[in-house]
Amino acid sequence: MRWGVECFYGVLKERLNLEHFSGKTAHSVKQDFYATIFMTGLESVLTQTAESQLFDKSRQNKHRQTVNNMVSFNAIKNFMVELFYHCNKIQKLMETLTEWFVKDPTYVRPGRNVARKKSLTRASLNYYKRVFKPCF
Repeated sequence: MRWGVECFYGVLKERLNLEHFSGKTAHSVKQDFYATIFMTGLESVLTQTAESQLFDKSRQNKHRQTVNNMVSFNAIKNFMVELFYHCNKIQKLMETLTEWFVKDPTYVRPGRNVARKKSLTRASLNYYKRVFKPCF
């Protein structure tokens, strides 16, 4: 149970750049934090249909397929305004997003161990991280 929470923090920090806030005030930091948490919740809700389709599709395969999180985050980020602004087009948009999620899956390979590379101290201290976080 703890491993899932730690993986979620990894997604928030590394892939969604939660550490890099777009402003310096407490209000902007809270806004970035809540927007990121909202987007991860929305992503999990919107990918449920595609997850079930991929689960049914990959029953016969050697490795199970899941939705690629980076594809889903980027697609939802790009269509965020259309999801909430145009109410009459939401069904077509949901079908388009589901098609995209099913089209580019990630394979789950159980028991996979990859040797970790030793990194330089400058790289391990997050020396080259960006200072600016792109706005959604």
